[in-house]
Amino acid sequence: MRVLDAAATARALPWALLMEEVALVCRENRDGRLTCPPRHSLALQQDGVLLVMPCLSERLAITKLVSVHPLNAALGLPTISGEVVVMDSRTGQRLAVLDGPALTARRTAAVSMLALQYLARQAPRRVLVVGGGVQARAHVEAIQALHPQATIHVQGHQSVPAFVEELGVEPLPPESQTRHAWDLVVCATTSRVPVLRPGVGEGAVVIGVGAFRDDMVELPQELLRDAQVWVDDPVGAQAEAGDLLAAGRFEPQASLEDLVMGDRPVDDGRTRVFKSVGNARWDLAAARVAVRG
Repeated sequence: MRVLDAAATARALPWALLMEEVALVCRENRDGRLTCPPRHSLALQQDGVLLVMPCLSERLAITKLVSVHPLNAALGLPTISGEVVVMDSRTGQRLAVLDGPALTARRTAAVSMLALQYLARQAPRRVLVVGGGVQARAHVEAIQALHPQATIHVQGHQSVPAFVEELGVEPLPPESQTRHAWDLVVCATTSRVPVLRPGVGEGAVVIGVGAFRDDMVELPQELLRDAQVWVDDPVGAQAEAGDLLAAGRFEPQASLEDLVMGDRPVDDGRTRVFKSVGNARWDLAAARVAVRG
């Protein structure tokens, strides 16, 4: 059995292959070839949550065990801890243990980039990323790799994120959000209040990946009410997408799977929002790429 640490897990998940596998998983799920029950969520102390996420395919089965503690940042500790166990579906033989936070960051950014591939009106040239953690960094790395023409500005919550200088992107204070007309806005925080100022992101592609509970909100209600909206997982979004619930978007939304299967956005000039809450299908896709590699 292979045991991959964070760095090895990231190296085993190149963006292009990961996006291709996510698209393949979408098709397999539409064909009824996957078993992926809703994730089980248990409340932990200090505002934490324990997530148990299994997913089965004909060849591989995975279970992700991950804990999320938003208050850890103030303690200098990682927000997300966990691992993904990969096994042979036919024999139960354990094939690998992958680093949970690294896999989650890479597969989430890959899902976002796959959605962007379908939703972008043109290649993004000016990008705003709001957030200073693992997810924000992963999205910056994905955008740099897949859209090298883009200029990326990063806004942290209280200070400039540590990765800004390392990755060579532009820091942006919150009061300067309205400085540019953005092609792409990515929000990757655990905020309970909107992190975008009025008008920011209108007419662009806006991706929300940080608010994964019904009491978390990153995106303003005004932005969502008039937008075209897609989600990574319609079932999970109805229960967990606090942004959509706060904006009264209770009905099932179109999904990434719909986009992969051929549905296309209406070209009416409205903001295009992709909301991601996570699903074990994406972990299965990542595990396939890592084990294959």
